[in-house]
Amino acid sequence: MIKSTHKKSDSTMTLTISVDAQFIEPYKTATLKKLKKDLKVDGFRPGHAPDNIVVRELGEARVQAEVLEEVIEHAFNNQVRENKLASLGSPSIELKKFVPYTELEFTAEFPISPTINYDYSKLKIKKALITIEPSKIDEAIEVLRSQMASRVSSKQPIQQGDEVRFDFDGKRAGQPVEGASAKNHTLTVGEGTFIPGFEENLIGLKATEEKTFEVTFPKDYQAQELKGAKVDFSVKVNEVFTVNKPKIDDEFAKTVGNKANIKELRDDIKKVLTEQEEAQKSKDYENKILDELLKKAKFEVPEQLVSQQTAKLEEEMEKNLHNSGMDKQKYLGLQKLSEGDLKQEITTEADKRVRAALILKDVIEKYQLVVPALELDQELAKMAEQYKSDPKIQAELTHDHFRADLTNHLLTQKAIAKLTQFASA
Repeated sequence: MIKSTHKKSDSTMTLTISVDAQFIEPYKTATLKKLKKDLKVDGFRPGHAPDNIVVRELGEARVQAEVLEEVIEHAFNNQVRENKLASLGSPSIELKKFVPYTELEFTAEFPISPTINYDYSKLKIKKALITIEPSKIDEAIEVLRSQMASRVSSKQPIQQGDEVRFDFDGKRAGQPVEGASAKNHTLTVGEGTFIPGFEENLIGLKATEEKTFEVTFPKDYQAQELKGAKVDFSVKVNEVFTVNKPKIDDEFAKTVGNKANIKELRDDIKKVLTEQEEAQKSKDYENKILDELLKKAKFEVPEQLVSQQTAKLEEEMEKNLHNSGMDKQKYLGLQKLSEGDLKQEITTEADKRVRAALILKDVIEKYQLVVPALELDQELAKMAEQYKSDPKIQAELTHDHFRADLTNHLLTQKAIAKLTQFASA
């Protein structure tokens, strides 16, 4: 027999569950059978030692612990089903009473979906207009000209527009500056890809010539320790190329875009840029909607979910730092952060992500959004076609867990689309 009582806060449910010997007995039997399966006891074939011998060999404490784990898991899942509860995470278990194999009482606390009292249909956010300025098209054409340009080695002094391959080494107060040195680096003088003042110092130099000069880093430079810093750079020019870009005419349009003339090429570039801008603006709009909802929709967030998300973000950060060859302490130093500051930043981001996920879950439930089987199958078919040359991914597509993950992804997209519909109406 099993019974339970429960109490609920807005984001947490606590079940107090009691079970008797009748409920415990089958799990005790199953646990002992599992434990004795590979147990070697003199005088008995594997799996056939009497239960009391198994307990003696393994110890009463271990056997009780294994039985408790099985009973608690099944009793909890039983009551979640019976009471039609929706747990958002694993329960925190506290043992209240255990009379071996005859009586058990424990509490299980777990996160649940909070009540979100917000009318999503009242959300209104203005969409940004999409305009492609002629200058953007000009920039795209210049990129195409650079890609189609011919490069001729030159012995003449460097001038604007030349491509230069060079070595450089940066030092501050005589000490090397991390990330401020390279061999055979390439840049086009005048494009402004380096720190202001650097490219200007290359003008006039010839291949094989060297020069040392001082450059002041911008006050808003991304690396804190280099903001406004004066760094001495030593450069050696390895090779200079004169860059000859093609003329912008109808022949150019035919060559780079298979278009009849420049007007058609510009129209095609505008179309591509518009599509790119629409995609970015759409993403920005979705983020703006969620940011607005995070401000307006007030509800209690399960602490357990925030803790789990915080741990996940910390793990991701550690992995990314490791992959970039940087440890946590060095990162803290570069960012001028304390351990506490970083923890607060990560926790804040975790709270934001959990809140956003709960809002989307609420939208899915309130508007009864579903993914029909046909739609899911069509999406899987697209992915199967996309990755038809990858057997590993092909196999992954057939697993139930992948279908479940894809379903959740599609439901999230539908929820965002619903919010976008309300916000833009």
